Amino acid sequence: MNRSFNRRDSRLRQSAYTEGGLVLLEVVVSLALTLVLIGGLLNLLLLGINNVSRGGGRTAACIYASSLLEEMKACPEMLTGLVESGQARADSLSFLTSPPPGLEAEITIKPLVGAQRLYVVKVEVLTTGGSSQWEEFLVGVASVP
Repeated sequence: MNRSFNRRDSRLRQSAYTEGGLVLLEVVVSLALTLVLIGGLLNLLLLGINNVSRGGGRTAACIYASSLLEEMKACPEMLTGLVESGQARADSLSFLTSPPPGLEAEITIKPLVGAQRLYVVKVEVLTTGGSSQWEEFLVGVASVP
C-alpha cells in the first residue's frame, strides 16, 4: 500500500512539472497577443486624434470663409474697389472678421452673367504653415452698388 502511494505521488509530480511548462508557454503567447492588439489600438487612437485635429482646422476655415461671404453680403460697398481688379487678399480689405491663426483668404469676384450688379464671389482659404497644406473654397453671390 505504501508503494502504490509513492507511485501516485511521483505521477502527480511529473504531471505538475509538464503542465507548468505549458502554462508558462500559454502566458507568454497570450502576453504577446495582448501587446500586438494594444499596439494596433494605440495606432488607431493616434490616427483618430490626428484626423480630429485636421478636421478642426478645416472647420475653422469653412467658418472663416462663410463669415467673410456674409460680411460681403451685409456690406456690399466694400466690394466696389474689388470689381475692377477681380481678386484681392482678405487682409487687404476692411473686414471685421479676423483670420484664425495659420489661415489666409483670397477673394475672387466675377460678374454674374445676365444680371446687373450681381457678382459671383469665391472665397479661397489656404493654410499658411504646418505640415499639411490644404485649401477650402466657398462660392456665393453678392450685389455690388
